[in-house]
Amino acid sequence: MGRLRWPAWARRSGGYKRSASGDNFDALLHEALFAHLAQDDETTERALTEALQIDSDAVDAYVALCRLYRGRGEIGRAIRLHQNLLLRNDLSPADRQTVLIELAQDFHAGGFLRRAVASYEEVLAHDARDTTALRALVELHADLQDYPRAIALEKRLARIETRNKSTEAALWVSFGEHEREQGRAGTARKAAKTALRRDKECAPAYLLLGQIEADRGKDKAALAAWAKVPALDRKLALDVYPRVEATFAATDQARDYESYLRNLIEQDPGDRGATLALARYLLSRGDVDLAVVELKRLLDREPRNVEVRVVLGRALIAAGREEDTRSAYEGLLDLLDRSPKAGEVEGGELGGGG
Repeated sequence: MGRLRWPAWARRSGGYKRSASGDNFDALLHEALFAHLAQDDETTERALTEALQIDSDAVDAYVALCRLYRGRGEIGRAIRLHQNLLLRNDLSPADRQTVLIELAQDFHAGGFLRRAVASYEEVLAHDARDTTALRALVELHADLQDYPRAIALEKRLARIETRNKSTEAALWVSFGEHEREQGRAGTARKAAKTALRRDKECAPAYLLLGQIEADRGKDKAALAAWAKVPALDRKLALDVYPRVEATFAATDQARDYESYLRNLIEQDPGDRGATLALARYLLSRGDVDLAVVELKRLLDREPRNVEVRVVLGRALIAAGREEDTRSAYEGLLDLLDRSPKAGEVEGGELGGGG
């Protein structure tokens, strides 16, 4: 069952001051509340429905019922009920705004993104500073790949409440990725640069900028951008290392790749991604013994890391060291036997790590 938030009046011990029918209304609200806490949807729905038969002006009770429908996936029922509420001419401006937002959330949950946008835009037409609508519209326009509109709304939101600049930077990166896919490299490059002006530590922006520069044949500029990624985001660095290696090779600086990786490891000896990248590079050029040294050093720090043990085993096979290979794989099998679930060992996914 979806989470049902209860309005303030439903949480007050006294409720409204009512007649006998009002007492019944309050009793039904309390029944609905306790049924909801017990995850009893059927009783919650019945109690709310009976309460509304007593007081059809209780807009919040309608909202609670619609949230119940939406939470269990009955989007059509929630939409119809909210639309019927909006036809009433006795709604206060505040209630109308609430129902419009709820209707927009119905559309969003149902995948009707453009209808959700239209409902949220109607909210803003009555209150240009409604942060709920603004936040939702930023997300919706990004989902619809209308990044200029999403960015404009994010800026508007930032003038109303404190916002992290990384949010706007992420939108610029998404815009840049979209423009690159469409073949508009110039716009994509400007978007990546703008993202970095908003957040100079935005690793995805450096990754994107490197891709764009590589597309343009600017290998040195690509290297300069990609080289900044590992220090900012270890996981993203895993995507960068093969590109950096290829670019060093393309610029006749293959040996500089090793220096680049060793410098990263010197700054952070526990950088698993850089150490694995170095070991793989050493293996690729035939320096098996040096690769084994790096892998064993890393394994001393992370004895339960599956990926490191697998790479080490392959390195030992390449070196023809049968006894060491047997020992390495016995250790790996023992680890897997003691931890059958991949999530229970470090680097459980063999392609993972970072």
